[in-house]
Amino acid sequence: MTLRASCLIRLKKESHQDYKAYLIVFLVAFSARIFFLTCIDEPTLFFKYPFFADKLITTADIGERLVDLSPFYLYFMALLKKSLGIDWSYVKFVHSFVGAMNCVLLFAVGSRVFRREVGFLAALMSGIYGNLIILESTLEPTVFVLSFNLLTVYFLLRVREDFGPLGRRWVVPLLGGVFAGLSIITKPNFLLFLPLGTVWLIFTTPTQTLPLQGGGQGGGRRLSYALVFCGAALVIMMSVTARNYIKLHDFVLVTADAGKVFFHGNGKGATALEGTGLPDEGFAEEGAGEPDYAHVLYRNTAEKHAGKKLSPSESSKFWARRALSDILSDPASYVTLEVKKLFYFFNDYEMHYIASAYKEYKASRSLPFIRYGVIASLGLLGMILSFRDFRKLYLVYGVVFIYVLSGMIFLVQSRYRTPAVPYLCLFAGQALFILKEMVVERRLRTAAVPMIFLAVLFFLTNFYYRGEIIGVDQWQQATKIHYQMGGHRLFKEGAYEESIAELDKSIAIALNFSPAYNIRGKAYSILGKHKEALEDFNKVISLSPGLPKGYRNLGFLHLLKGDNEAARFYLLKALVLGPHDAKVKEALSALESQQEGFHEETQGILRKSYVAPD
Repeated sequence: MTLRASCLIRLKKESHQDYKAYLIVFLVAFSARIFFLTCIDEPTLFFKYPFFADKLITTADIGERLVDLSPFYLYFMALLKKSLGIDWSYVKFVHSFVGAMNCVLLFAVGSRVFRREVGFLAALMSGIYGNLIILESTLEPTVFVLSFNLLTVYFLLRVREDFGPLGRRWVVPLLGGVFAGLSIITKPNFLLFLPLGTVWLIFTTPTQTLPLQGGGQGGGRRLSYALVFCGAALVIMMSVTARNYIKLHDFVLVTADAGKVFFHGNGKGATALEGTGLPDEGFAEEGAGEPDYAHVLYRNTAEKHAGKKLSPSESSKFWARRALSDILSDPASYVTLEVKKLFYFFNDYEMHYIASAYKEYKASRSLPFIRYGVIASLGLLGMILSFRDFRKLYLVYGVVFIYVLSGMIFLVQSRYRTPAVPYLCLFAGQALFILKEMVVERRLRTAAVPMIFLAVLFFLTNFYYRGEIIGVDQWQQATKIHYQMGGHRLFKEGAYEESIAELDKSIAIALNFSPAYNIRGKAYSILGKHKEALEDFNKVISLSPGLPKGYRNLGFLHLLKGDNEAARFYLLKALVLGPHDAKVKEALSALESQQEGFHEETQGILRKSYVAPD
């Protein structure tokens, strides 16, 4: 029987196979996501992409912020809003549907590269992996990164099959390239996959699966497929590059945050669990006119050090050089950091930068969702047991490799390692299948070795870095739950007593967390507890002397007390550090004019200043 005939027979069987398993996968995955959205999900929205999508819809120019955002996801959100007028909170359900479909895709990929049973197990694990569901529910592009990656791998795998007429065969690598390009313009680190995909098409695709017409050479056909794949991906990516150049007159491939993220992960003070940053970076972001304002802070800081205006790409290069300088100043510490990053990539602990996601993660731990440590342990075992089939499994190993590499180059927090999870699930499913076969065949002694190794891996992925993790988790509890989701939110809602109670908990855990003292001082001021407010604002100044917030609020407090000279001193200091603060200018102007009824007028200014977030 010819290879063509065998392929056609197999495809015919597939077309008549029982698709109930695919339906089961979808229903399990989608039900888990609906349960999460209705029972666990926090109503708070991460408003970065909705904010800028709304601006695009109104044809507003977002300037350099254009290169701080995922191009695909930004335009997707804008299109969704403009065409359907959908409320942003319902986008979570769109993400959940796409996430469930990703599990079906994973089933299809696993059935091709391993076997149907392995694909089914992998899809179920991915479907009930709690932290993946959480990350899908944030209004960030993670779910689409997984979709495009899976589709890229799926079509590259199908290049191995015979699809009949010559013209139709070009469609498969072309589609693989299209989805690779879409993945790159969603999250640029998938650019690392292009060389791996090219090697797959040129060297690992068997010649006999590429039947020829007209006497061509198999090697030439494989090279042509590789060119089609890379060409399609690069055309999509370069369309964004051209947009960036036209809009900003700056050569930026996709986004301009590579240098900033490289600094986060490798600059002085970075750990395997947490990136480094600017002094009081999060505090400085509070009250900014735009979400995710850190990008602007980093550009401004780079320009301050350079002494001139920098383009986004120049700012990115500045922070990359800064990180390299820190690495070269202490290479031994850098090597240690990289080894720890590698271990942490497979650690069970989930590190979130979005407060609501962290709160949901803590809630999900008490529910029967599968945990990352289980997937990672089984996945590593599966990678070892399957290594003899490396050539066949090259693409699956490759995707895991590029995200491990990307994590070591940049950061390994949850959202950076999540794109590797579907492929770890495939290896985890393979490990379970192999162990099951050993037990069924009563090869218990043979099975004992991988089972012992699995226990060791599980111990390492769950208990390695335990001391560091406890410290980091306490910091996250203080800053994300008690402060961002508690005290700060309650303050904005006008529940000042309740806000103080939550901020007390935050400060009890994180004694030097100046934003908590700042909000608590504002709450005390509004409640008329001036002595307590004075102590808190002085604490803010001692902890964050380079920011205007402590001076600003202390100036307003002295105005409330009628001490105009002290108020003038602190407000002037705040104006030097924050020259664009309209409320400080207004208060100083009123002070200078010494109007009759000044104190009554200022009461309104003060209340607005305290109630509005800095």
